[in-house]
Amino acid sequence: MWSVLRQAGRAVSRAGALATLVAVLTAAMAVSAGVALEGVQHRAMTQALDRKVSSVAAAVVHETGRYVDTLRTVAAAAGAFEPLTAQKFARAVDPLRHMGLAGATSIAFMVPADDGEIGGVQALWRERGVPGLTLTPVGPGPGHIFSVFSEPFDGTTAGGLGVDVTQATAPTRALADARRSGRVTVSDTYLLIRDQNLPADQRQKSFVLTAPVYGTPGPPPAAGPDGERPFLGWVLMGLRGQDFMAAAVRRSTQNSADVTLTARDADGTEGTVAAVRADSDRRRTEHRTVDVAVAQAHWRLRISVVAADLPGAGPFPIAMTAAGIGLGGLLAALTFVLGTGRARADARVAAATARLRHTEAAARDHAALLTAVVDSVSDGVGVVDEHGRFLLHNPAAKALLGVAEDSQDGADTWQAHYGIFRPDGVTPFPTGDLPLTRALAGEASDQVPMVIRNDGNPDGIVITVSARPLRGGAGRAGAVAVFHDVTARAAADRAIAEANTAMREELALREAAEAGLRAARDELATERAYLRQVLDALDVTVITCDADGMLVHTNRAARAAIPGVDAGAGVPLPAVESSRRVRMAHPDGTPFAEHDLPLLVALRGQRVDGVEAHVTQADGHQQVVMMHARPLRDREGRIMGAVASWYTITALRQREAELTAFAGVVAHDLRSPLTAIGGFTEFVRESLGDRLCGQEHREERTVLDRTLATTARMRRLIDDLLGYAAARDAVLDARDLDLRAVVDDVVTERLAAQAVDQTSPPPQIFVGAMPSVHADPALLRQLLDNLIGNALKYTPPGQPARVDICATPHGAGWVRVDVADRGIGIPEGEHDAIFTGFHRAHRTADYAGTGLGLAICQRVVERHGGTITANDNPGGGARLSFTLPIARSARITARSRVPSDQQIG
Repeated sequence: MWSVLRQAGRAVSRAGALATLVAVLTAAMAVSAGVALEGVQHRAMTQALDRKVSSVAAAVVHETGRYVDTLRTVAAAAGAFEPLTAQKFARAVDPLRHMGLAGATSIAFMVPADDGEIGGVQALWRERGVPGLTLTPVGPGPGHIFSVFSEPFDGTTAGGLGVDVTQATAPTRALADARRSGRVTVSDTYLLIRDQNLPADQRQKSFVLTAPVYGTPGPPPAAGPDGERPFLGWVLMGLRGQDFMAAAVRRSTQNSADVTLTARDADGTEGTVAAVRADSDRRRTEHRTVDVAVAQAHWRLRISVVAADLPGAGPFPIAMTAAGIGLGGLLAALTFVLGTGRARADARVAAATARLRHTEAAARDHAALLTAVVDSVSDGVGVVDEHGRFLLHNPAAKALLGVAEDSQDGADTWQAHYGIFRPDGVTPFPTGDLPLTRALAGEASDQVPMVIRNDGNPDGIVITVSARPLRGGAGRAGAVAVFHDVTARAAADRAIAEANTAMREELALREAAEAGLRAARDELATERAYLRQVLDALDVTVITCDADGMLVHTNRAARAAIPGVDAGAGVPLPAVESSRRVRMAHPDGTPFAEHDLPLLVALRGQRVDGVEAHVTQADGHQQVVMMHARPLRDREGRIMGAVASWYTITALRQREAELTAFAGVVAHDLRSPLTAIGGFTEFVRESLGDRLCGQEHREERTVLDRTLATTARMRRLIDDLLGYAAARDAVLDARDLDLRAVVDDVVTERLAAQAVDQTSPPPQIFVGAMPSVHADPALLRQLLDNLIGNALKYTPPGQPARVDICATPHGAGWVRVDVADRGIGIPEGEHDAIFTGFHRAHRTADYAGTGLGLAICQRVVERHGGTITANDNPGGGARLSFTLPIARSARITARSRVPSDQQIG
């Protein structure tokens, strides 16, 4: 019994010792496995944190580099403009509005100015497109830096123009460093001048980026030593630190890390530029610090994360250790049970099996959790085995690749199956260069760009792939790859590259255009000098003015004729002032009104031809001149100035006066013998009476008729000569006249004369409404009598004459009178020649006349300051039109409507 008991006791002791040994060994193995897993997990967390830090630093460097490149491009564009104006600056910076420059407040063009230069600098930039610019210096000086152009990006222009930035130390130091180094510089952090009026809770630490602007070097010596480019100013961009930082890092951190950006100021103190905090309230347990270069400065990034949020983190080591220890206890208990009894062994095996199942379920839960984590990340993740068969593609990877089913036929089919191409989007990506293929060979790769284009992504997307080799616990090889969609970033990079290329092409075109402009300018200067010599060689006075009536050029004859007038002396002189230095009057002695000066008339778009004037110079010398003027127009037809000329006709008028006096004497002397000849001829014819009716006296009767006709024709010629002389030399007695009354009087007389001839059909004369005019009564009557007489006379035989007389307004203060007929008309090409003295059109050879009637009409109209023209009348005949000034007492004086439109005849 006791032996049995002792054996049982020994069996229990041996079973207990063996169970204890099993428990200790399994616990040691579980702890070792937990420690190893914790080390692997810590390395994975460290790598994930390093990648996140690298991503944030790269984002900050890339973003600041983009701003620096943008500022450098704008500075180059501003320097290429010559001269730089507000409009050109706005056009150069307009593309920046579409580049998404987060935090940018504005971009401005700054210029230096000492105390004594402020007025001149202000006037210069006002002329270049900022008329309301006011430079406001701050501090004792002597040096100041002002903003003359400013283009806002944040919807405000407060404090944008005329601000003296030397009132703030940080931007002043940055501007000085940029000019000294010739590169883009960044300032210390400070509160922007434009933000000083914001509420305290809206203020941000900010900084500015600035770049020097150099102009195009000119020819020596203006280019300076060694042909260096002249310094024009700075381009300055303000950035609010918090807005800039948030845009730069939130996407790379995915709101899972705290990021603090600090910068060391010039005094050595380290200040915070901006800070971005993740939404999580848990304590940050992992921290990293990295330095980044921004322009000439070095900034420091501090990144803090919750370790549990990093990929690979979790309670897996503790869980595995606990599971191992529990499993060891189970094995120890099992050993004890096996050693102590089969029955209890069976029960313990059942209990251990249940616990193992529970542990397996927990392991599956952990595996499901890991799968959920992989499926939730925004980047694509793919895992392949050593044969190139895909074991895992998370949803993000499937969405990026655009293929529902994975390729299971090895790496050789990946390119065709997924549509993988080089970054150019055309060249297929070689299988051997694919990141996963290289990872299967044991080679890691980072950020490899490629294009995926297939049925799921017909337009193609740009991704970057990073791949790492995997080694399973049993030595089984494989690889893992992470896909990141960079389509938007690639498009932005292409847009920036295209913009830079376009900017360079534009700069090249501008340089070529500037070279062409310089050559054209030199050629224009040569032609201008040649033209000045030609104009100075003429004895004709020539004066030109711009659109504002300021003299531009006067030739030698003009400078000699008008004292103190020299358009090239650099002192602007109005054309009106030049006319005051000589007294100009019409032939009747009436002074020229300023608005009637030919140069000013041409500025209003009218041509001036053959205007006669009497000029009295300062020394009392008088001349008679003939003046002409023309408007000058640009390519679009806009008036850009006028030119006037005159030449002396004093000697010609003196000779004409002598001839006129001679003609008057001759005409008066010839009238007496002509009257006697006509009287004697009529007496002879009446005395012979019936004795001349026979056929035998036909020759004597013909001689007497010809003598009477010749005498009448000679009398008309003498009357026309006297009228021609009176039309030019008679004193002009202008007064307000009722034009309709004069027309009715002339028409009545002409109809009475036509009624004598019973063989001709009676004429039809229509007279429209007529205004009052300011004219000489005798000359106006002579003018209308000649025109109406011609309209009645030059009518085909046997047809009734039809004459229409009407008046219409013609500009301010003038009226146009039209005398239209249905007669024989004016031969082609003779519409201007018919106003020449003694000229008769070939169609009028069968009609009586001297050829002086229309010449008299032209002189009468020109004496009144008007013009007369001849045109064809639609439907046949001729239309003669002349202009007269409206009566001074009333603009339009209309007669009664009852007789105004009646037909007379």
